[in-house]
Amino acid sequence: MPDAQQPDDRQMAKLLAVVLSGDDSGTPVDNSIIAKRLGWDLEAVAKCLNEAKERSLVWGQRSGDKPAPWFKELEITVQGRRLLKANAAKA
Repeated sequence: MPDAQQPDDRQMAKLLAVVLSGDDSGTPVDNSIIAKRLGWDLEAVAKCLNEAKERSLVWGQRSGDKPAPWFKELEITVQGRRLLKANAAKA
């Protein structure tokens, strides 16, 4: 994800899919796991998670790790599941 952009719904759906996989497996994800799975840098993940949190697409425990915001034990919300479902219907 390019740094200069605000995340679009397609990028948000990629992030949410990783969070959902953690939910489904019982192994919550954090910023570093998302970065590794998507091949994004940590700054891009933080920016996308900040947007996801503002849109109530994810819930997680905020930690003091950097780059901020850094979340541990992320979970997808009902709104996040709706966005994933809507994005899948477009594909």
